[in-house]
Amino acid sequence: MPHTLNEFIVYLLQQLGQPYLWGGQHTKLTPENYVRVIERKEAGRGGYPDGTTYARACIDFCKKKFDEGAKVLYAYDCSGLGCYWLCSLTHLYKCDVNANTMMGRCILKDEPPKRGWWVFRLSGKRASHIGYMIDDEYLIEAKGRKYGVVKTRFRARDWSCWGIPRVFEKELAPDPQPTPAPEPQRQVEVLGGSVNVRASDSKKGRILFTAHRGDRFPFLGTAPSGWYEIDTKKGPGFITNLARYTRLI
Repeated sequence: MPHTLNEFIVYLLQQLGQPYLWGGQHTKLTPENYVRVIERKEAGRGGYPDGTTYARACIDFCKKKFDEGAKVLYAYDCSGLGCYWLCSLTHLYKCDVNANTMMGRCILKDEPPKRGWWVFRLSGKRASHIGYMIDDEYLIEAKGRKYGVVKTRFRARDWSCWGIPRVFEKELAPDPQPTPAPEPQRQVEVLGGSVNVRASDSKKGRILFTAHRGDRFPFLGTAPSGWYEIDTKKGPGFITNLARYTRLI
């Protein structure tokens, strides 16, 4: 059974509140190992302007979660959040990718992003951060060590570009406009007596045959004289349009 965008969005929602960790891709953290794993992953990564190292910010985030009762956490960085589902869970991607590669696998658009699209922040010409639209207004992103995986409102000024991920391209294609049902063929019905069907639109026209009350013929159009042009087994013909003899239905 093909994996769907709906499944991806459900997965993203399930990761809300999980920690951000450089290189994290569902990286398991427990009260016993989290400090060691974070210090190894974040070694030399730098820190915030206030002097807090990235490792310290991540440790503090996780400590708070564990103090609140969490037994295990699963950490992600921005691309790892998507790649774990795309690579490890569904194998829609055959290998690990970063945010810049994921941008290359999108059809970039100028219009505002919609549900299922991915949004990117650039550093130079390369994507350095990715978020995943879960509806036409909100996205989920692994925002950073101080924030973890969060749901945020999309604001164009916060992002550089966006587009449709090719992995969901078919699902996100606009619904084709339904083909309007053809209008039913109009008919000419003979109302009374016997009425001659002629080769031309006047009483002087050659008689092809005589039609009788209740006969119906496909309507082809109205001749300059007002007579109806009809389709018959003998080909196109003409019949009077006088109301006591025929009617158009």
